[in-house]
Amino acid sequence: MKEKGQALIILIVAVAVSLLVLTGALLQSIDQAKASALNRLGKKVYYAAETGAEYGLIKLARDPSSCSGSDSLTQDSTDITITYSPSGGDCVVTSRAVQSTVVKTISVEASYNSNWIFNYSSWAEIP
Repeated sequence: MKEKGQALIILIVAVAVSLLVLTGALLQSIDQAKASALNRLGKKVYYAAETGAEYGLIKLARDPSSCSGSDSLTQDSTDITITYSPSGGDCVVTSRAVQSTVVKTISVEASYNSNWIFNYSSWAEIP
């Protein structure tokens, strides 16, 4: 009878250890899934910010006098705000995309040179 009680205790301990290992693996899988989803959302918002910057550059290329004010766009439920501000002879285009808690901002400087050739530079993500 004593051996049956020991076997039951060993079985309960083995089941408890197995449950702990499975719970740990499950929690790690959930964390990985959350991180992966946040990474995908971050890329989506970054590309939306790039879209806004390109929109701003096209607007400036078509109308060099449009370096003031702002525009708003929505792309796949991501809100994009494009602002234009003169800086010396250049125009700084800033595109800010927001979805949920993820925010990405891109800044680009653009200008026409003396031969009326449109140039852009300093394409950078602002942290």
